[in-house]
Amino acid sequence: MKDLRIKISGTSGQGIISAGDILSYATARKGYYVTTYRAFPSEIRGDGKCYYTLRISEHKALTATGDTDILVCLDEDTIYEGLKTIAPNGILIYDENIVSELKEKRDDIVIYPIPLGTIAKQLGSERSRNMVALGIVVGILKNLHLEEQILKDIELRYKLKPQAVIDSNKQALNAGFEYEEKELERKDNYDKVQMASTGAKLIMSGNEAIGLAALTAGCRFFAGYPITPATEIMEWLAKELPKFGGKMVQCEDEIAAINYALGASYAGVKSMTATSGPGFSLMQEALGLASMAELPVVIADVQRCGPSTGVPTKTEQSDLFAAMYGTHGDCPKIVLAPMNVADCFYQTVNAFNFAEQYQVPVIVLSDASLGPRRECVDLIDIENLKIINRQKPELKEGDVYNRYEDTPSGISPIASVGDKYGEHVITGLEHTEANAPTPAPEVHKQMTEKRFRKLETAAGQFSKAKTYGDEEASIGIISWGSTSGPVFEAIDKAKEKGIKVQALYPRTLYPLPTDWIKGFVKNKDVVIVIEANYNAQFKSTIVERCAHINKGTDVLEFLKYDGTPFTPEEIFEEIERVDSLQKQKSALLTNKHTRF
Repeated sequence: MKDLRIKISGTSGQGIISAGDILSYATARKGYYVTTYRAFPSEIRGDGKCYYTLRISEHKALTATGDTDILVCLDEDTIYEGLKTIAPNGILIYDENIVSELKEKRDDIVIYPIPLGTIAKQLGSERSRNMVALGIVVGILKNLHLEEQILKDIELRYKLKPQAVIDSNKQALNAGFEYEEKELERKDNYDKVQMASTGAKLIMSGNEAIGLAALTAGCRFFAGYPITPATEIMEWLAKELPKFGGKMVQCEDEIAAINYALGASYAGVKSMTATSGPGFSLMQEALGLASMAELPVVIADVQRCGPSTGVPTKTEQSDLFAAMYGTHGDCPKIVLAPMNVADCFYQTVNAFNFAEQYQVPVIVLSDASLGPRRECVDLIDIENLKIINRQKPELKEGDVYNRYEDTPSGISPIASVGDKYGEHVITGLEHTEANAPTPAPEVHKQMTEKRFRKLETAAGQFSKAKTYGDEEASIGIISWGSTSGPVFEAIDKAKEKGIKVQALYPRTLYPLPTDWIKGFVKNKDVVIVIEANYNAQFKSTIVERCAHINKGTDVLEFLKYDGTPFTPEEIFEEIERVDSLQKQKSALLTNKHTRF
């Protein structure tokens, strides 16, 4: 067993996320690959459910979603929710103090009712049930040798707490070790789980990767307003920016946040903000100002279920139209979509490079599946990253500085506040090359073309779309963002069953490079567009922009909008369904030709 999924579930306040984080960090520090999925309730306290799925592997795992090998439940409801998702020969661990007799059972799994509450009470606090359960899991997986590292990670997590808190958590963990060793009558075969440690690596969330990339790219100003699930970006940069001479401002709302960022950009500082759907809506007018004034700025939108407040802690890819077409007027911008945690880093670096070079707002579209998710990332060679700074004018006394000079590339050198001989005014009004506001039709036409010419210039530098699977496949999948892990694993599963599938993942969604799609679909009989929204927003975009590409290709949609991420299993089932239909269609065509 070289690949293992562990899921811890319960309600708010039971320490589900703490236990999962401690286990994931310890596992990564032992040299195993880790990827996680964390689901929070929308309520701060109450009956809201928490879920922490951790996948441990000796190779790079693409997603944590899928069937569970070990399920730990600290409340009754999540037992029955998760029972059907346990893999054959998997393990269910639950607190028998809460449930004395299961209403439902399965004969193909091992069930361990354990008095977690009793053990915790004997240690002085029932709140430590999470650590007792974690100790039992680590004991069951003794061949991974996590015990010592887990104890170290408890100290790291609670280092700002009183020593008594650290000691009580360690005691509860040790009590779990001891129960597994002396009391648990083992019926499973997980004592055979053994994986190779693969050396040093980073573990970070998608949000932390965005923050790290911003810092690396030279961002020295962040303005934001707390909003789930993007707040972690602000919190991370609040700690790290001051170490590098930067500033973080928590604003009164998202309107203020993006305008603060634009002001700092005007002053010559690389700037960004981060938000989610409701806050992104409030930023739309300022996006227009950034486009008209040609001010570089980066906006991270960590999408969640909407509209309105929606379901703040669940995932969706439903802000695509807002990112591509939002704000008023013809507004040039660039929209990037990272595929995984490592890609959050690299696409955010690209976002700053594009913003600075082309003087446009750049939007990084993450989501509640990718932003809070932690993954192991290969070590990053920061020293050799390409970092681009804005083009500055070379001015001397007596020169006339035309801030919006109409150049062949559309890019005009940008002076900052305080630059000698570079004095200029910015405005949201249409303007001449020399910054003079004007309503003249010919000027508006000229400057609109100039602003959009920058996107034509930028198109040659966009990250190449990622392809995965068999190039000769007649079935294609086109998708974007965080769905990549389950899609790629579903393609691997289809390959084992003799079904050839290839996926295409553009990392730039606007302006959409249609050449990538044209090259991809030319040998495809059918393409499935997979996305987490109701309106099939990306499919609609592809059909609209690429209708001329290949008239013989059927374009289908496979959508999910319940707030949970895709799993490899459900995507594989859709691949099987489409493959079956294609074979039937092929057979019908063959029979038809035979008749003629």
